[in-house]
Amino acid sequence: MKTSSVNLSSVTTYRFGGLCKNFITVDNVDSFSKISEKINSSNTFVLGKGSNIAFADSEYSGYVLQTDFGFINLLNEGNTLEVGSSVYLPDLSRYLKEQKLSGGEFLLGIPGSIGGALKMNAGAYGYEIGTNVVEINCYDLDQKEIIKLDSKSINYSYRKSNNLSNKVILSAILKFEKGNPEEISEKMSEFNKIRKKSQPPGIYNAGSVFKNSEDYFAGELIEKTGLKGYSIDNVSVSTKHANFFIAKKGAKALSLYKLVQHVKEKVNDKYGIELEEEIQFIGEFI
Repeated sequence: MKTSSVNLSSVTTYRFGGLCKNFITVDNVDSFSKISEKINSSNTFVLGKGSNIAFADSEYSGYVLQTDFGFINLLNEGNTLEVGSSVYLPDLSRYLKEQKLSGGEFLLGIPGSIGGALKMNAGAYGYEIGTNVVEINCYDLDQKEIIKLDSKSINYSYRKSNNLSNKVILSAILKFEKGNPEEISEKMSEFNKIRKKSQPPGIYNAGSVFKNSEDYFAGELIEKTGLKGYSIDNVSVSTKHANFFIAKKGAKALSLYKLVQHVKEKVNDKYGIELEEEIQFIGEFI
């Protein structure tokens, strides 16, 4: 375990965020006994790879906790894995391919950790990680204990999980299907081509800003509202995919926040639909 001062702009894909003097990295479950009296769900933000996060530009006064559990263990069943919370999703996708396991191809292009993916039920192309969950091992920030949750108790829905908001995910048991290596490779290649064709390149974004629903695609509503390319200061709606907001180097988190609020207002005015953010804003923005 290590506690340090970290500029939060260095740990998120948007490169936003001020100084955090209480940045905790946990690489051993026994460490929680040493910090249990300090941390709880109201003063601690659990960070994955920072790919759907926008920290405020000012100093963050609470604790930020990031796990360092990067293991993947193939279990006896052959199609079941124990995966550490900090494993990078593209790495997991490639590992599954090596093991001739299907169902994780969609993870290849998602720049997050398995812990973050499990909390938000990350998905793409009709797939969701929640369907692969057998069990999650986590630390309860309020009860101060390590517990196990099965998929039924988590009750996954679209981009949502239940019972995980006050938990630090440590690892998960995930189950996949045996597959044909050529078909797995073809699907990964197909998803990669779709992503490159439809999504903007560049590091200063956080993927989809708003959630889709069964009734609409957020990007389509934003485009039809005439907001493609619209910008506030150095943050703009992508001209390639309207549900991606791109920040130039040196942009501020407040500009992103203002742009998100503006887009929500204009879409609501035109369609009567309240877009729901997929990105999380952490800190003071008002």
